[in-house]
Amino acid sequence: MFKPRLLSQALAMSAVSLSAPHVLAQDAAIFDIEEVIVTATRRAEGVQDIPYNITAVNGEALRELGATSLSKMAQFVPGMQMVDAGARGTSLVTLRGMNIGGLQASENQGGKDVISRYVNDTPLLIDFKLIDIERIEVLRGPQGTLYGRGAMGGTVRYILNKPSTEAFEGEVYGKMSQNAESDSLSYETNAIVNIPLSETVAARFAVGYLDDAGFIDYTDVLTQPGISNNSRVVKDANNEQTTSARASLRWEPTEEFYVQANYFVQDQDAGARQAGNELYTGNKYHSAMRYVEPYEAKDQLANVEFDWKTDYVEIFSTTSLASFTGRGQRDQTDLLVVDIWPGYADFPEFSAFTQELDDVDTLVHETRFLSTGDGAIDWIAGIYYENEESEGSSTEYTPGYQDWAGIDTGWGEVEYLATNKDTFTEKAVFGEVTWHITDAMQVTGGLRRFEQTLNIKEDCTLLAIYNWNGTPGDATEPECDSGKGSVKDSVGKLNVSYDLTEDMMVYGTWAEGFRRGGVNIGPGLLASEKTYAPDKATNYELGLRSTWVDGRVTANAALFQIDWSDLQVPTKSQENALNITKNGQEGQIRGVELTLQAYATERLRLDGWITFYDTQLTEDAPEINGLEGDAFPGVPELQFNLAADYSIPLGAAELVLRGNYYWKDSVATQLNDTIANNGDYVELDSYGLLNLSADYVQDQWNVKLFIDNATNEYYENGARGEARYGDRGSFRYVGNPRMIGLEAGYRF
Repeated sequence: MFKPRLLSQALAMSAVSLSAPHVLAQDAAIFDIEEVIVTATRRAEGVQDIPYNITAVNGEALRELGATSLSKMAQFVPGMQMVDAGARGTSLVTLRGMNIGGLQASENQGGKDVISRYVNDTPLLIDFKLIDIERIEVLRGPQGTLYGRGAMGGTVRYILNKPSTEAFEGEVYGKMSQNAESDSLSYETNAIVNIPLSETVAARFAVGYLDDAGFIDYTDVLTQPGISNNSRVVKDANNEQTTSARASLRWEPTEEFYVQANYFVQDQDAGARQAGNELYTGNKYHSAMRYVEPYEAKDQLANVEFDWKTDYVEIFSTTSLASFTGRGQRDQTDLLVVDIWPGYADFPEFSAFTQELDDVDTLVHETRFLSTGDGAIDWIAGIYYENEESEGSSTEYTPGYQDWAGIDTGWGEVEYLATNKDTFTEKAVFGEVTWHITDAMQVTGGLRRFEQTLNIKEDCTLLAIYNWNGTPGDATEPECDSGKGSVKDSVGKLNVSYDLTEDMMVYGTWAEGFRRGGVNIGPGLLASEKTYAPDKATNYELGLRSTWVDGRVTANAALFQIDWSDLQVPTKSQENALNITKNGQEGQIRGVELTLQAYATERLRLDGWITFYDTQLTEDAPEINGLEGDAFPGVPELQFNLAADYSIPLGAAELVLRGNYYWKDSVATQLNDTIANNGDYVELDSYGLLNLSADYVQDQWNVKLFIDNATNEYYENGARGEARYGDRGSFRYVGNPRMIGLEAGYRF
């Protein structure tokens, strides 16, 4: 359990991260907390001047912290939680406790993400490798008016460094590390170069390669499915090899106009789940799966943007083409035997696996108009268009079973097949108006009007052997369905702020966010189960942003309540126990967020934050067997991070000692332990992670020694329960054991 003494220490030191790197100068300016300039409101402003709850982390700070992935960065963002399922899939990320989908297998999270993720101004759902980043902006709470669908819980923006005509410069750096449970070293290398091509044209390139050795062993993998006594051990199965590359070309003939083209690609090969099964194997980091579970993913993004400023209006436009391809395999044995039909176990060598293919192509366009005058009224207006074409398939195989059972389906060893082709389109207009009533007080109102259309071109399912109630299947061809639906709606925002002094602001916000609805795929679904509706959240918030002691201290606080309606929740279909999503009733989140950062001395800087969340269903939800008062899954009541940097001048060099301690309270993985929640209800213990580093910096060189999870704490952040998958098929998503590493870099 969490100790009150730790709570008092956390409150005393609670802080937000993260802006300036350490500098050697010893004048008074060293005490200033450098303020990050952000564009979250679509205008360039200092983060302390924005009357919303936002965290900004610049790229230099990310490097100093060793936060080159979202899983580590999440420790430094108040209220962010992440189910780190490893590289095998896009991890679940939430803000402000907005998670109702549970912490079970990532195949059934219930609806789409509750936060939106942007690369510059393009929505892109990806675990982005943080290379050559100018800054990351995290907005907490609904951001529906400016960021549209998916921004119900907040928005994460990755802002990339821009090409510059000022100088030829670059950086190369790499690191190697050893995981306490791994048999091999991990490596990472990155290179960045900025090239001025003329007085008005510049190019920038960034490449990176990660080879993570992994640490989960698959101890009983079949070499010849359907035949006895033929298993093998696969060491460090959850390895990862990821290549990232980016190129940008910028033409800026004047300070008022530029055009920039960008191309980004990330190619990822993941070996297996980052999950262990101590219940069956006796080892926390060993898996009992019968098949390896690799996953290959490739993301590409091509983008063109331009910006033109006049005396009265600024016009910004961005157009992006994004594509995603995914290829994966999963062990499905225990789902079929334990949950679907125990009769499969009559074949002593029964096993099953699923292969999945996904292809998504997306076109996104946005044009914004912003006022540039000096009057009492500021405004922004824009149009948004998105078209997403998706195609996928899931094919389940039962090797040897058909021959043993004397079944000839005409489909070989295929037991189940599902395919889909969908088109999603969104059209929206949006705007915000800010009235500066006085120099100290302003009011902002915003509205977004949108129309979403989901066209299910083809939704096909084949049950080749048995129906999911155990009766023999007699399908010779897939059963297909199609349909089309649209929704029109609006979300709004109202914000009032008042500057008590030059260094202290109070604000109040009412804001709405929404998440798109969708379809459930599978045979035997009731009419009420084939689709699920959008859900919506409304945020009520009071906040304080303040700076103290001549810029040496910043302290921020927020008190909020989010009312969440028509919650999208994972459950099971009535007839065939399929994973589907349904709508619940009403939920509520109440929370307090406190942040502080300070220079205690010219050499010692303290950072940290603390959050308290209370979540519950506010009405019974019979559709999902939810009861009034049920707490949301995966949301800790208490969470905090404490960090300290201490710099030691060494002549022309500097040694910086860093450390942070991250604490997460205990959580449950589901609303409750009813069968409607797939038997995935598991209680996960609280945990604390200590990270340490020593960074030696001299001119253009730096060398860093780091230890992540220095105490080698074992911790779990997700689960698949025994009730539905049995002792062998269950598992726990586990965090990284202690990692010791060395990093070196050179800037030119």
